[in-house]
Amino acid sequence: MFAVEAVGVSKMYGSKRGVTDLNLEVQQGEVFGFIGPNGAGKSTMIRMMMQLIYPTEGTLKVLGNLLDKEKPELRKRIGYLPSEIVSYPHMTGKEVLELTARAYGLKLSDTPIMEYAERLQWNPGQKVKSYSLGNRKKLGLIMALLHRPELLILDEPTSGLDPLVQRELFDLLKDLNKKEGMTIFFSTHVLSEVEKLCERVAFIREGQLLRISRLDDLSQQRTHKISVQFAASGNQIEAFGLKVLDPLVTYDGTHHLLHTGESLQAVLVKLSELPIVDLMIRRPTIEELFMDDYKTIKEMGRE
Repeated sequence: MFAVEAVGVSKMYGSKRGVTDLNLEVQQGEVFGFIGPNGAGKSTMIRMMMQLIYPTEGTLKVLGNLLDKEKPELRKRIGYLPSEIVSYPHMTGKEVLELTARAYGLKLSDTPIMEYAERLQWNPGQKVKSYSLGNRKKLGLIMALLHRPELLILDEPTSGLDPLVQRELFDLLKDLNKKEGMTIFFSTHVLSEVEKLCERVAFIREGQLLRISRLDDLSQQRTHKISVQFAASGNQIEAFGLKVLDPLVTYDGTHHLLHTGESLQAVLVKLSELPIVDLMIRRPTIEELFMDDYKTIKEMGRE
């Protein structure tokens, strides 16, 4: 059984597209990244998973349940952090959590909320109206976790959190995944975050799924990029025969930019024969790979 299984899922809002013909499988016990820019369709997919809206076409299953009608018992097995947290302003954080626990039929004292509060550096005794954006986000995270869900759905979970708390959040999520087998569906537009946490990642843009990849596979696909500045000023692509090394080499006014493919050593040997004053080697980021995919699809659409 998959934690999430979407087959040909589309969602239309009148004549406007939410997602189109989306096919997706999330294994139980994995940390799955769902990434794309704002307006890509991430929140539409999450709202369908939470039974807030339903697909226009296709089938969607969560924890083995077909989402074709209200299933309150299924919601009790899911933890959900929305991108924006709204709660009762005159309650304290602890009072909000007590109310949440009762909704799940639990006593707050029987939940791990104090451990989470300590790890996230959050004070449950303050009123919600006094919380900063980051503290409201921490409250939302603990609300999503207190009933120990099988599936945790996170929509932009790090917004408002300072870097140290973000690091602790990632450590907490890793612990919940490894020790309790919790499935985590991690939706974000900050592509660098998936590298810290996720095993597989789906790229979505304008409601369409571009690709699903393992992070290990993406790392192997990332050919080196070389930025080189020569002692001679100006564009030296033709003069130094750089197109032999990379047919798509470019010049940005200062540096010449090359992709090496699998021949890093051969490229460096050739460049060592030229008058170099500056050179940098790196691998492209996940974000750059995503944008390359998007550009390729846009170009195919114009053909």
